[in-house]
Amino acid sequence: MNMNSDQETSESRVSKGGNRSGAGRKAIGITRKLSLTLTEKDWAEIDRRCDRGDYSVSEIIRSIIEDHLREVDSL
Repeated sequence: MNMNSDQETSESRVSKGGNRSGAGRKAIGITRKLSLTLTEKDWAEIDRRCDRGDYSVSEIIRSIIEDHLREVDSL
């Protein structure tokens, strides 16, 4: 059994992963945590849209807000 080969393998595993420049999901904006109260009907509609298009709740709500802000700007 070659000990150097085993050590090199475990060392190469350690060097992968972790915090690296350019790694991970790119930010699309500033994250702020909030609590949102909606009716059961509204949550059901958001859940339906999530399931229909394989979107997250955040994506659906972000889309609704962006659409509304564009609409308000055009007035």
